[in-house]
Amino acid sequence: MAMPALDLLEAAGFSLYLVGKSFVGELFQGTPRRFDPIEGSVLNDIRRIKELAATVDHPKGLLLPNSFGSALLFRWAGIQCTGLATDGRSPLLAHAIPEPPKMHEVERFWYVAYEALKAWGITPPYHQIPPQLNMKLAKRNEAGARNLIDRIQLPEKFAILAPIAKGRHEGKAKYWRHFNELVEPLKARGLTPVIFPAEDEYEASRLSCPDANIYEPTSIGNFASLCSKASVVIANDSGVSHIAAAVHAPQVTIVGVTDVERTRPWNDLNVTVGKKGKWPDTQEVVEAIDKALEKGKDK
Repeated sequence: MAMPALDLLEAAGFSLYLVGKSFVGELFQGTPRRFDPIEGSVLNDIRRIKELAATVDHPKGLLLPNSFGSALLFRWAGIQCTGLATDGRSPLLAHAIPEPPKMHEVERFWYVAYEALKAWGITPPYHQIPPQLNMKLAKRNEAGARNLIDRIQLPEKFAILAPIAKGRHEGKAKYWRHFNELVEPLKARGLTPVIFPAEDEYEASRLSCPDANIYEPTSIGNFASLCSKASVVIANDSGVSHIAAAVHAPQVTIVGVTDVERTRPWNDLNVTVGKKGKWPDTQEVVEAIDKALEKGKDK
């Protein structure tokens, strides 16, 4: 969801050096942006960020996370940072940006980058957030997806299901419990239902949706490329729904406990079904699938 913010900074003339959780690094390999992982070991993370900063003349830091810990980590690494004035971290920031009113997370990240440019005395190169995310996948991920499709002999028309959503939101499970009921309706529409689970989600996926074709896990970059080739991606409000949005895939996002005004996929091919406090029934999801397939016809 940070991609429009990163694109804005790049358009303003910045070379981007990104740090974050290691599993997302592959998603940036199709860009010139450098990515360095941080793993939660404070001393190692400080050392890594210091070494990264030493390769750049007069580095500027921009914090997209809201946490005190992220500001403290960069302060210990000797980088002056700009970020939202959240979590009591303003004293650690070179520029503390006032927190905006409630908005979508894509808009929030964009706001941080836009206001940071102004704080640095730079006129933002454009003033309107793009309506779509723009993930540039590495060629090896495109090739990896094609090779995987050939190896497992996946039909041309397939639907990716992502029945698992980890963690809880406000104490409630974030996943819809009826994915297996979508298998027959998808087959009736000429689509092969498939699941490419994360490493630690294979067994949970098998139990949740046993009638789908469940394959061995693949890399996150290959998975993103697979989403771009799918007829439709059906997921909970989760990381998979945002990967699908980033590659502009027709998709259905099933919600029941999250706030779609903040976290819906940033994708005009998305159809959201359900709402906070009320999961949809199977027929509502099937109708949403038909709407997403119709939207995807002109993709």
